[in-house]
Amino acid sequence: MFARSSSWIGSPEALQKWEEGATRVAAMVAGLPGTAGSMFLIDRTGGSAMTVTLWDSEQSALVSDESAEASRAATVAATGVELAGRGRYEVVLGL
Repeated sequence: MFARSSSWIGSPEALQKWEEGATRVAAMVAGLPGTAGSMFLIDRTGGSAMTVTLWDSEQSALVSDESAEASRAATVAATGVELAGRGRYEVVLGL
């Protein structure tokens, strides 16, 4: 299993918009081949958020990269959050 992360920062208003869009983004991710789940995390006090998507294989994660970049750009435009970082991981343990 593989994971991809996106880290976000923004004002309380931008993070609220990010949260409101999470259901729509999660549905889009769920429709992609090879998806194994997603999580949307928010730290209101710290002014940050994170998206983690899980993929059944490295190939599935790589194939979804184009969709991920388009989704990130749309998220920035729709909410006002800033993309602070990206990550790619191999999952070595999941409970």
